Amino acid sequence: MHDINYFHEHELKDHEFLGCCKDCQTSLNIIKPHILAFARKIEKYTPEMLAALPPDELYRLYQLLDDLAHMDAGPHLANLILDEEEIKSVLPVIRAYYAMFFSIHEKQLAETLLHSHDPWKTLSGFPLYPRYEALIKGQMETIPHLPEKRIAFIGCGPVPMSLIFMAHLYKTRCLGLDSSEESVLTARKVIGALGLQDLVEIVQGDDASLENLKWDAVLVAALAEPKERIFENLKRILSAQNPTIPVIYRTYTGMRAVLYAPVSPSDRKGFRIVKEIFPTGRVNNTTVFAELEGQ
Repeated sequence: MHDINYFHEHELKDHEFLGCCKDCQTSLNIIKPHILAFARKIEKYTPEMLAALPPDELYRLYQLLDDLAHMDAGPHLANLILDEEEIKSVLPVIRAYYAMFFSIHEKQLAETLLHSHDPWKTLSGFPLYPRYEALIKGQMETIPHLPEKRIAFIGCGPVPMSLIFMAHLYKTRCLGLDSSEESVLTARKVIGALGLQDLVEIVQGDDASLENLKWDAVLVAALAEPKERIFENLKRILSAQNPTIPVIYRTYTGMRAVLYAPVSPSDRKGFRIVKEIFPTGRVNNTTVFAELEGQ
């Protein structure tokens, strides 16, 4: 499962696409066929077909999209590409695949970890491990005293990587929430297998459940939905309990927005952005620190 070479030969050569060059239309014309071809390719797969793929094949499909998302395009060119009519028409297909990929791969990873004689060694060999590590370090080292708080994570999933890294690297006390009973049961087993049960608690629930739980910072997963409802509930709970509690959420910016719809201003109505940490390397998410308006 983990024998994936992420330093493979890219389908789209660097000399073919040099970021936001003098002629953005030329760059758009170069990358557009690759995006449309990927959409046509994955349209042929049902969720059941994707889930039945051997892990290596599933990851190689993902690599095609990963290369597109991490092309060196500036914000102007990325917007030009993602606003192009044909590309916009296939974004729902691509983004649905991205969410499905992570749903499938987390289940596969959980099974592998739970059957491993050395779960930490297995996890450290996971190809996306360095990305999660970089993402969490950027998040935790930006806001003073954040590691000392009890962080609630909305949408933790069956392998709560963010909680694992926060607990492992910073000894941060964490609370993971997921609405799926299956995900919660699996996540508890994974946390136990990694020996983090004293730092990480997993409960079944959603954003509304935070009202009756103890936490003093909140992190919204990139794939947690619906965003508008989540922020509405956070606004209500924070207004009633403690308006100064840090709110952190993940979104997609630049070309990485090909992967998933970014959090919009209407989604986070009532919150203002305090700081953004843009991704480096092959990290997918932009980390955003926000607070209630009027604070």
